[in-house]
Amino acid sequence: MRGTLEIATAAAGLVALTIILFVNGAPDWTIVAAFGGLVLLGENTAVLVHSGTAVSPGFMLIMGAIAVSSPLTAVATAALVGACNGLYIPNLLARRFANIAFNVGQCLLAAVTAALAYSFVAPHHRLLAALVAACANGAVNVGLVLPHVALKQDEPARAVWHDMKPALPNYLAFGLLGLLVGLVCGELGPLSILLLAVPVGIGRWTFRSFERTREAQDAAIRVFVRLIEAKDPYTAGHTERVAQYAVYIGEELDLDPEHLEHLRQSALMHDVGKLAIPGRLLNKPGLLTPEEWDVVRRHNAAGLGILAQIDFMRTMAVTASDAHGRFEAGHRGTPPELVLEAHIVAVADAFDAMTSTRSYRQSLDQDVAFGELRAHAGTQFNPACVEALVAALERRGERHGRGHEHDVHAYATPPPLAGVGSAGLGDLDQTAQDRAQ
Repeated sequence: MRGTLEIATAAAGLVALTIILFVNGAPDWTIVAAFGGLVLLGENTAVLVHSGTAVSPGFMLIMGAIAVSSPLTAVATAALVGACNGLYIPNLLARRFANIAFNVGQCLLAAVTAALAYSFVAPHHRLLAALVAACANGAVNVGLVLPHVALKQDEPARAVWHDMKPALPNYLAFGLLGLLVGLVCGELGPLSILLLAVPVGIGRWTFRSFERTREAQDAAIRVFVRLIEAKDPYTAGHTERVAQYAVYIGEELDLDPEHLEHLRQSALMHDVGKLAIPGRLLNKPGLLTPEEWDVVRRHNAAGLGILAQIDFMRTMAVTASDAHGRFEAGHRGTPPELVLEAHIVAVADAFDAMTSTRSYRQSLDQDVAFGELRAHAGTQFNPACVEALVAALERRGERHGRGHEHDVHAYATPPPLAGVGSAGLGDLDQTAQDRAQ
């Protein structure tokens, strides 16, 4: 399906370009060369959002090329400059030609649609024309990119739309800036086009610095996650699932992409305190003694201490705190967005604990887990977070828990069908309790 969409988009772009060049003739090659070169540079400063979609200043330059061109050459110029916007250098180096073909076709079609819209409205009102062109460009981009990314990343279209939606106002901003660029270039001549390379180059250098910092932070988080997995093999799947459930909840609560990314990273780190727990206690089959519980409780303080030593992880310490995760606890002086993260992770963690087989109890049915979360909503759990998780899983048609587990950890002693609960939860599974007796 994804391959068909890529082929169809690339073919549509090629057909559109052939018709435009045949009907309109050659574009202004000076404008194509100048703006196309800048677009290539600008496209490679694109900022990736969580789903893999991107936002770049390319449309600003496409709009500038449209505005500075004559009415007879604007569409052909936009088509070629737009095609440059699809040439992402890492794809070329990796020989991902199917991606290149789709991106070139998609960007070309979006640019042509914007040029046609601008040409139709510009004789009446240039400012309105830029806004209409921006809307047309955005509509074509969303219409083609959303299904492509959803298929490529195997994510629901709604999740991809959630990532793309905050970036849509950028189309309007870039459209107006592009109109300004075109007007300035029309007044000052070709030299002004070269001057645009300075801010674009600075933007690329700035973004690259930010990207390296983010990569270093992700690498540090992965190191901690691997250490936790080495200490407790069960944690490997648990950590990833809790992070995924947390993102589901965040999406339902309409958190912005930046907040969602921080939430995801915080969820990955929520069990860092396990590094301080003796291995013999992590997967003990039966009840812990009061002394053992005291050791386990101290793991949370140890986790906070670990995170507090690392500058960019300090805000994650709130998420790792059991005190902040409990809904009814007071959180005076703590930023509300971090408290919400703690509430989200607490719900995601408890749900996965109940729907996964642990050393002390086999997994519970998903409906039982929902019932437990709802029974403790308003005291232990944030009710909005509980309902958000239920809605997200039901909308996706996902089932977890008994009969729907993946990669079940093999315990030395097979866990009982019913046990001591999970984080104080799990007592509603009366059928399992009766069967275990």
